[in-house]
Amino acid sequence: MQRLNPQRCALLTQVISSHYPNQQILHLTDGCNDLHRTLYDFTKTKNFEYDLRTVGCEIGDLDASCHAGFRLEPLDLSARRFNRHAKLYENIFVTLSAQTLERDIQTVLKKFFRVMKNAGVLTLMIERDSPLLERIDRELEECYFVAISHIDIFDDYDVVTSRKMHGWGAYNVGF
Repeated sequence: MQRLNPQRCALLTQVISSHYPNQQILHLTDGCNDLHRTLYDFTKTKNFEYDLRTVGCEIGDLDASCHAGFRLEPLDLSARRFNRHAKLYENIFVTLSAQTLERDIQTVLKKFFRVMKNAGVLTLMIERDSPLLERIDRELEECYFVAISHIDIFDDYDVVTSRKMHGWGAYNVGF
């Protein structure tokens, strides 16, 4: 697992609006970096819900008994849905390897679209040397994500943020 600068991770939490109480945050990780520690501390301080879903890795350094809104569960990317309820999350953070995302990026983005609230923020951390970085903007647009921005915070990752557009057009294309 790659160690990230805690101060830079704290900068990344600024994409989360602190104006609204009771926010739900989903984080999918395969353990490629330690952003989960920063999100755990941030959501604990703000009393937000934090769903950490692991893909092919074990994370044992967070104490669920100290954070009432924290849930840690493994996730199968091929599962039909990523949660039990539709339109639950205001923010989704993705720290999956580019190889994992590239397998079927369209399907994964469509699943994100289904579980996000309107105008929710999707934050992807993609390795700078990945071919996915060259086409991620197009993939996001095709899945009805807008306001795509690239943030240069980390040395080894490009942070790509986007917002979920309202779903009126998405249902016509099989979402």
